[in-house]
Amino acid sequence: MIVLGYSGLDGSVAYALEDPGLRPGEERMVQGLDSAAALLVDGRVVAAAAEERFSFEKHTGAFPRLAIGYCLGQAGLRAADIDLVAHGFDYGRYGALFAEDRFRRIFDPARQPELWQDRLGVSLASTRFRPVSHHLAHAASAWHPSGFDEALCVVCDGMGEVESLSVFAARDGKLERLDQFGIRDSLGILYGLVTVHLGFTFNADEYKVMGLAPYGNPDRFRPFFQSIVELQAEGRYALRLDRLTTDRSPHWRGVLDHLAQHVLPRPEGADTLPQVHCDFAAAAQECLERVLFHVLGYWRRRTGLRRLCMAGGVALNCTFNGKLIHSGLFDRVYVQPAAGDDGTALGAALHAAYQAGERLSPANCGELPFYGPAYSDAAMAEAARTLGAGLTVTDLGSVEAAADDAAQALHRGAIVAWFQGRMEYGPRALGSRSILANPLEPDIKERLNAVVKLREAFRPFAPAVAVERASQYFDFVPSATFDTMLATCLVRAPWRARLPGVTHVDGSARMQTVDPGRNPLFHRLITAFGVLSGVHCVVNTSFNLRGQPMIVSPEVAIDTFRRVRLDRLYLGRLRLTKDEPAKDVP
Repeated sequence: MIVLGYSGLDGSVAYALEDPGLRPGEERMVQGLDSAAALLVDGRVVAAAAEERFSFEKHTGAFPRLAIGYCLGQAGLRAADIDLVAHGFDYGRYGALFAEDRFRRIFDPARQPELWQDRLGVSLASTRFRPVSHHLAHAASAWHPSGFDEALCVVCDGMGEVESLSVFAARDGKLERLDQFGIRDSLGILYGLVTVHLGFTFNADEYKVMGLAPYGNPDRFRPFFQSIVELQAEGRYALRLDRLTTDRSPHWRGVLDHLAQHVLPRPEGADTLPQVHCDFAAAAQECLERVLFHVLGYWRRRTGLRRLCMAGGVALNCTFNGKLIHSGLFDRVYVQPAAGDDGTALGAALHAAYQAGERLSPANCGELPFYGPAYSDAAMAEAARTLGAGLTVTDLGSVEAAADDAAQALHRGAIVAWFQGRMEYGPRALGSRSILANPLEPDIKERLNAVVKLREAFRPFAPAVAVERASQYFDFVPSATFDTMLATCLVRAPWRARLPGVTHVDGSARMQTVDPGRNPLFHRLITAFGVLSGVHCVVNTSFNLRGQPMIVSPEVAIDTFRRVRLDRLYLGRLRLTKDEPAKDVP
């Protein structure tokens, strides 16, 4: 059976922009961003990717025509070959919301087959279409790849159709919903409003608040967050934003106005924030952790389930994930690498396939998250030949030789772009589309932020470390979550001064462990660097610039390499260097 899942709500941003009173940034306070596609063939995941990688529109919610085309091409199929199409939303239960055409054109499930006809020219019969409720798609995306026969499965995000947090028991082949919280109690929305108040972008920059929080002290604003978030019996809580405003206008304007007028003024800029705003971020992070531990602790005791799966945008909060793993509350924790809404494309496909009788196993999901495009040596060589004016292109003979050569360059202080194998599915670069640097260089964070990533100076960079050496440098409880850079841990005290490139202000690091069986080429590079430097660890950040989606193709990689002061680009076995220094993009 061929099953294709997809995410996103086409036109939701365009619909928001029709509001003449819209404030800047409010167009992102919508459902259905991060559209993506995922393809299963006979129960095996063949391909998955976000639409933004192909359209170059970051966090787009547009119908994922290009991502679908990639998935089908990867399998050598046509759209007409698909047996079942699953969508990671199901608003069919809420038909009363569609009384007006302006809602129907976005949310009505009946519109989805029309989009297939309009965008792909494919007639999609209702018998071939399966809407899957949003949180169920999230839950399925985490449970099926986890390898757990039974587990507690928790989904937390801004909102699904009407839910913001859902608790499931995964056992006996079923996902049983145990509890749920509505939009009024959305931790994701609360964290998003803090994000906006600090000058960042809703539904995109919440990770910046997480990175800012370690610079602050939560004491000053703890009473404020305790006043609006009440912990209740039986793992319940209530978010009381009604205590801040009676304004029921859309986009939570009343809440944002209250924060600015009565809690603390908005900062003048987001690149360098005063201490008081760091303290506010710290208190928001503490509040999120307090509520999640309350909910998870109750259901761990209530169900007796000792394994946990998590998905939803809030599950990308690496600081919380690290504390959860370290707490020992659960024996094993699995966070779906594409935990945001792009991951519901995979979850919808998995759930629909399972419901249709497909036998699913973790082995069939084993390449996660390396589900994106890969390019042949010939394709990379052609891109280098076509776009190589002003570049020196050297064929090193093999990707292994390229790894050794890159390690030597890193040891000499170079910053290199590393483009190898299949692109990652989800927000983390894990050694396929990465920018790499030497973590021993005392000014490496400043160099990366100033001339390559062009981003805020307070944001940390992550270490990628050979798994067998990780405990030498980092204090952590082993977990698969570290394989995909989705949890933080502490850098061991003797190494903090020696690893300035990856040690955050609070002594933490968002570590990625690299296994030779799972990612042999990246492991070889790190090992070769370790032989030269004595430290089996490199700085690893995504290969993209500020505001640019992660790079998908050799052509985009070469164009980006030209624009900033990267020292080298490795495309497969090719090494590219510049004849003239690049001028940084503004």
